[in-house]
Amino acid sequence: MWLSFAFASAVLLAVRRIYEKELTATFGNFSLSFLLMVFSLPAVLVLFLFFPIPQNITALPWDFWWPLGIIWVILYPLQNYLLYRSLREGELSQVTPVSALLPVFNIAPSFFLLQELPSVWGAVGIITTVLATYLLLTDVRAGEKQRFNLPVLFMVGTVVCTAIGSTLDKISVEASTPVFYTFVNMLGASVVFLALTYAYRQQHELAYVKKYLRTFAVLGVVMALAFIAFTTAFTLGPTSYTLAIRSGGLIIAALWGLVLLKESLSSRKIWALVLFVAGTVALAVS
Repeated sequence: MWLSFAFASAVLLAVRRIYEKELTATFGNFSLSFLLMVFSLPAVLVLFLFFPIPQNITALPWDFWWPLGIIWVILYPLQNYLLYRSLREGELSQVTPVSALLPVFNIAPSFFLLQELPSVWGAVGIITTVLATYLLLTDVRAGEKQRFNLPVLFMVGTVVCTAIGSTLDKISVEASTPVFYTFVNMLGASVVFLALTYAYRQQHELAYVKKYLRTFAVLGVVMALAFIAFTTAFTLGPTSYTLAIRSGGLIIAALWGLVLLKESLSSRKIWALVLFVAGTVALAVS
Protein backbone atom coordinates (compact mmCIF):
# COMPACT_ATOMS: atom_id res chain seq x y z
CA MET A 1 0.00 0.00 0.00
CA TRP A 2 2.79 2.46 0.88
CA LEU A 3 4.33 1.83 -2.54
CA SER A 4 1.18 3.05 -4.32
CA PHE A 5 1.05 6.26 -2.27
CA ALA A 6 4.77 6.87 -2.79
CA PHE A 7 4.41 6.40 -6.56
CA ALA A 8 1.43 8.79 -6.70
CA SER A 9 3.46 11.34 -4.77
CA ALA A 10 6.35 10.90 -7.23
CA VAL A 11 4.24 11.61 -10.31
CA LEU A 12 2.53 14.62 -8.73
CA LEU A 13 5.86 16.04 -7.55
CA ALA A 14 7.24 15.80 -11.10
CA VAL A 15 4.24 17.76 -12.41
CA ARG A 16 4.79 20.38 -9.70
CA ARG A 17 8.46 20.88 -10.62
CA ILE A 18 7.59 21.42 -14.30
CA TYR A 19 5.14 24.20 -13.41
CA GLU A 20 7.47 25.70 -10.80
CA LYS A 21 10.25 26.01 -13.38
CA GLU A 22 7.97 28.24 -15.46
CA LEU A 23 6.79 30.33 -12.50
CA THR A 24 10.32 31.14 -11.26
CA ALA A 25 10.69 33.45 -14.26
CA THR A 26 7.99 35.74 -12.81
CA PHE A 27 8.02 35.25 -9.03
CA GLY A 28 10.70 35.49 -6.37
CA ASN A 29 11.65 32.59 -4.12
CA PHE A 30 9.46 33.54 -1.17
CA SER A 31 6.48 35.09 -2.99
CA LEU A 32 6.17 31.90 -5.06
CA SER A 33 6.47 29.76 -1.92
CA PHE A 34 3.70 31.75 -0.23
CA LEU A 35 1.30 31.56 -3.17
CA LEU A 36 1.76 27.82 -3.63
CA MET A 37 1.06 27.17 0.04
CA VAL A 38 -2.02 29.42 0.10
CA PHE A 39 -3.54 27.80 -2.99
CA SER A 40 -2.96 24.34 -1.50
CA LEU A 41 -4.88 24.99 1.72
CA PRO A 42 -8.45 24.83 0.26
CA ALA A 43 -7.74 21.45 -1.33
CA VAL A 44 -6.48 20.08 2.00
CA LEU A 45 -9.58 21.39 3.78
CA VAL A 46 -11.81 19.51 1.33
CA LEU A 47 -9.92 16.31 2.16
CA PHE A 48 -10.95 16.74 5.81
CA LEU A 49 -14.33 15.39 4.66
CA PHE A 50 -12.82 12.08 3.55
CA PHE A 51 -9.85 11.41 5.84
CA PRO A 52 -9.58 11.22 9.64
CA ILE A 53 -8.22 13.98 11.86
CA PRO A 54 -7.11 13.73 15.51
CA GLN A 55 -10.01 13.47 17.94
CA ASN A 56 -8.64 16.18 20.21
CA ILE A 57 -6.65 18.69 18.18
CA THR A 58 -6.16 20.94 21.22
CA ALA A 59 -4.18 18.26 23.06
CA LEU A 60 -1.62 17.21 20.47
CA PRO A 61 1.67 15.95 21.96
CA TRP A 62 4.98 17.80 21.91
CA ASP A 63 6.21 15.37 19.23
CA PHE A 64 3.76 16.99 16.84
CA TRP A 65 4.91 20.59 17.41
CA TRP A 66 8.68 20.60 17.83
CA PRO A 67 9.43 19.13 14.36
CA LEU A 68 7.06 21.66 12.79
CA GLY A 69 8.85 24.54 14.49
CA ILE A 70 12.18 23.50 12.96
CA ILE A 71 10.58 22.97 9.54
CA TRP A 72 8.81 26.35 9.51
CA VAL A 73 11.60 28.55 10.84
CA ILE A 74 14.75 26.92 9.45
CA LEU A 75 14.23 24.22 6.83
CA TYR A 76 11.42 25.61 4.65
CA PRO A 77 13.00 29.07 4.05
CA LEU A 78 16.42 27.64 3.21
CA GLN A 79 15.02 24.72 1.21
CA ASN A 80 12.75 26.84 -0.99
CA TYR A 81 15.34 29.55 -1.54
CA LEU A 82 17.81 26.99 -2.88
CA LEU A 83 15.11 25.08 -4.80
CA TYR A 84 13.85 28.03 -6.80
CA ARG A 85 17.34 29.35 -7.49
CA SER A 86 18.21 25.90 -8.82
CA LEU A 87 15.11 25.68 -11.03
CA ARG A 88 15.50 29.25 -12.27
CA GLU A 89 19.21 29.05 -13.12
CA GLY A 90 19.53 25.41 -14.17
CA GLU A 91 18.00 22.92 -16.59
CA LEU A 92 15.19 20.62 -15.47
CA SER A 93 17.04 17.60 -16.83
CA GLN A 94 20.10 18.55 -14.80
CA VAL A 95 18.73 19.61 -11.43
CA THR A 96 15.55 17.55 -10.84
CA PRO A 97 17.24 14.10 -10.85
CA VAL A 98 19.43 15.22 -7.93
CA SER A 99 16.40 14.69 -5.68
CA ALA A 100 17.27 10.98 -5.88
CA LEU A 101 19.83 11.85 -3.19
CA LEU A 102 17.01 12.16 -0.65
CA PRO A 103 17.31 8.65 0.80
CA VAL A 104 21.10 9.07 0.96
CA PHE A 105 20.96 12.18 3.13
CA ASN A 106 18.05 10.68 5.06
CA ILE A 107 20.11 7.77 6.41
CA ALA A 108 21.62 9.66 9.35
CA PRO A 109 18.44 11.36 10.65
CA SER A 110 16.42 8.19 10.08
CA PHE A 111 18.93 6.16 12.08
CA PHE A 112 19.16 8.55 15.04
CA LEU A 113 15.47 9.51 15.19
CA LEU A 114 13.69 6.43 13.81
CA GLN A 115 16.30 3.62 14.10
CA GLU A 116 16.00 2.74 10.37
CA LEU A 117 18.95 1.52 8.26
CA PRO A 118 19.13 0.47 4.56
CA SER A 119 19.81 -3.10 3.41
CA VAL A 120 22.66 -4.24 1.13
CA TRP A 121 20.63 -3.39 -1.99
CA GLY A 122 19.83 -0.06 -0.42
CA ALA A 123 23.55 0.60 0.03
CA VAL A 124 24.16 -0.26 -3.65
CA GLY A 125 21.42 2.19 -4.65
CA ILE A 126 22.95 4.88 -2.47
CA ILE A 127 26.44 4.49 -3.96
CA THR A 128 25.02 4.56 -7.49
CA THR A 129 23.01 7.70 -6.76
CA VAL A 130 26.01 9.49 -5.26
CA LEU A 131 28.08 8.70 -8.37
CA ALA A 132 25.29 10.03 -10.62
CA THR A 133 25.16 13.26 -8.62
CA TYR A 134 28.91 13.71 -8.93
CA LEU A 135 28.60 13.44 -12.73
CA LEU A 136 26.01 16.23 -12.78
CA LEU A 137 27.98 18.39 -10.34
CA THR A 138 31.01 18.24 -12.64
CA ASP A 139 28.97 18.71 -15.84
CA VAL A 140 30.23 22.27 -16.41
CA ARG A 141 30.13 23.89 -19.83
CA ALA A 142 33.39 24.58 -21.62
CA GLY A 143 34.77 28.00 -20.78
CA GLU A 144 33.04 28.32 -17.39
CA LYS A 145 35.35 29.13 -14.49
CA GLN A 146 33.54 27.39 -11.62
CA ARG A 147 34.51 23.83 -10.79
CA PHE A 148 30.99 22.66 -9.98
CA ASN A 149 27.60 23.25 -11.59
CA LEU A 150 26.01 25.82 -9.24
CA PRO A 151 22.31 25.02 -9.94
CA VAL A 152 23.04 21.35 -9.22
CA LEU A 153 24.84 22.40 -6.03
CA PHE A 154 21.80 24.45 -5.01
CA MET A 155 19.59 21.41 -5.55
CA VAL A 156 21.91 19.29 -3.39
CA GLY A 157 21.36 21.82 -0.60
CA THR A 158 17.61 21.59 -1.17
CA VAL A 159 17.77 17.82 -0.88
CA VAL A 160 19.70 18.01 2.40
CA CYS A 161 16.97 20.23 3.88
CA THR A 162 14.23 17.99 2.50
CA ALA A 163 15.86 14.84 3.89
CA ILE A 164 16.05 16.28 7.39
CA GLY A 165 12.54 17.69 7.09
CA SER A 166 11.15 14.36 5.86
CA THR A 167 12.30 12.59 9.01
CA LEU A 168 10.73 15.37 11.09
CA ASP A 169 7.56 15.01 8.98
CA LYS A 170 7.32 11.36 9.96
CA ILE A 171 7.59 12.15 13.66
CA SER A 172 4.76 14.69 13.48
CA VAL A 173 2.54 12.56 11.24
CA GLU A 174 2.78 9.61 13.62
CA ALA A 175 1.58 11.95 16.40
CA SER A 176 -1.49 13.03 14.38
CA THR A 177 -2.90 12.10 10.94
CA PRO A 178 -1.57 12.78 7.39
CA VAL A 179 -4.30 15.22 6.31
CA PHE A 180 -4.34 17.22 9.55
CA TYR A 181 -0.54 17.41 9.60
CA THR A 182 -0.48 18.57 5.98
CA PHE A 183 -2.93 21.39 6.74
CA VAL A 184 -1.06 22.63 9.82
CA ASN A 185 2.27 22.33 8.01
CA MET A 186 1.07 24.43 5.05
CA LEU A 187 -0.78 26.96 7.20
CA GLY A 188 2.28 27.70 9.31
CA ALA A 189 4.52 27.77 6.25
CA SER A 190 2.17 30.29 4.60
CA VAL A 191 2.62 32.69 7.52
CA VAL A 192 6.41 32.32 7.45
CA PHE A 193 6.65 32.81 3.67
CA LEU A 194 4.34 35.83 3.77
CA ALA A 195 6.63 37.46 6.33
CA LEU A 196 9.68 36.64 4.18
CA THR A 197 7.93 37.99 1.08
CA TYR A 198 7.62 41.39 2.75
CA ALA A 199 11.06 41.18 4.35
CA TYR A 200 12.67 40.66 0.93
CA ARG A 201 10.33 43.21 -0.75
CA GLN A 202 8.70 40.73 -3.11
CA GLN A 203 5.13 41.68 -2.17
CA HIS A 204 4.55 43.53 -5.46
CA GLU A 205 4.86 40.16 -7.24
CA LEU A 206 1.69 38.94 -5.55
CA ALA A 207 -0.29 41.10 -8.00
CA TYR A 208 0.88 38.86 -10.86
CA VAL A 209 -1.20 36.00 -9.50
CA LYS A 210 -4.17 37.09 -11.65
CA LYS A 211 -2.25 36.18 -14.78
CA TYR A 212 -1.48 32.70 -13.48
CA LEU A 213 -4.68 32.05 -11.52
CA ARG A 214 -5.52 28.77 -13.29
CA THR A 215 -1.94 27.51 -12.94
CA PHE A 216 -1.90 28.20 -9.21
CA ALA A 217 -5.33 26.57 -8.78
CA VAL A 218 -4.10 23.38 -10.46
CA LEU A 219 -0.81 23.45 -8.56
CA GLY A 220 -2.65 23.90 -5.27
CA VAL A 221 -4.55 20.65 -5.81
CA VAL A 222 -1.41 18.88 -7.06
CA MET A 223 0.62 20.00 -4.03
CA ALA A 224 -2.08 19.01 -1.55
CA LEU A 225 -2.56 15.55 -3.06
CA ALA A 226 1.19 14.99 -3.41
CA PHE A 227 1.89 15.97 0.20
CA ILE A 228 -0.89 13.80 1.59
CA ALA A 229 0.14 10.81 -0.56
CA PHE A 230 3.70 11.32 0.65
CA THR A 231 2.85 11.58 4.34
CA THR A 232 0.50 8.59 4.09
CA ALA A 233 3.26 6.51 2.50
CA PHE A 234 5.51 7.65 5.35
CA THR A 235 3.19 6.21 7.97
CA LEU A 236 3.11 2.84 6.19
CA GLY A 237 6.62 2.30 4.81
CA PRO A 238 10.33 2.80 5.61
CA THR A 239 11.45 6.41 5.32
CA SER A 240 14.44 5.95 2.97
CA TYR A 241 12.58 3.69 0.53
CA THR A 242 9.53 5.95 0.44
CA LEU A 243 11.85 8.83 -0.42
CA ALA A 244 13.53 6.75 -3.13
CA ILE A 245 10.24 6.07 -4.94
CA ARG A 246 9.15 9.68 -4.57
CA SER A 247 12.45 10.97 -5.96
CA GLY A 248 12.37 8.55 -8.88
CA GLY A 249 9.32 10.31 -10.26
CA LEU A 250 11.41 13.39 -10.96
CA ILE A 251 12.91 11.55 -13.93
CA ILE A 252 9.60 12.54 -15.60
CA ALA A 253 10.49 16.20 -15.11
CA ALA A 254 13.99 15.56 -16.45
CA LEU A 255 12.60 13.93 -19.61
CA TRP A 256 10.19 16.87 -20.00
CA GLY A 257 13.19 19.19 -20.04
CA LEU A 258 15.07 17.10 -22.59
CA VAL A 259 12.20 16.42 -24.99
CA LEU A 260 9.98 19.50 -24.81
CA LEU A 261 12.37 22.22 -23.62
CA LYS A 262 15.20 20.98 -25.87
CA GLU A 263 17.78 21.11 -23.08
CA SER A 264 21.40 20.09 -23.67
CA LEU A 265 22.36 16.42 -23.54
CA SER A 266 25.99 15.71 -22.62
CA SER A 267 27.55 12.29 -22.07
CA ARG A 268 27.81 13.01 -18.34
CA LYS A 269 24.11 13.84 -18.16
CA ILE A 270 23.17 10.64 -20.00
CA TRP A 271 25.25 8.46 -17.65
CA ALA A 272 23.93 10.36 -14.63
CA LEU A 273 20.30 9.76 -15.64
CA VAL A 274 20.99 6.04 -16.18
CA LEU A 275 22.64 5.77 -12.77
CA PHE A 276 19.85 7.71 -11.08
CA VAL A 277 17.28 5.27 -12.46
CA ALA A 278 19.40 2.27 -11.44
CA GLY A 279 19.97 3.66 -7.95
CA THR A 280 16.30 4.40 -7.44
CA VAL A 281 15.33 0.88 -8.57
CA ALA A 282 17.89 -0.67 -6.21
CA LEU A 283 16.54 1.37 -3.29
CA ALA A 284 12.96 0.50 -4.18
CA VAL A 285 13.46 -3.27 -4.43
CA SER A 286 15.61 -3.40 -1.31
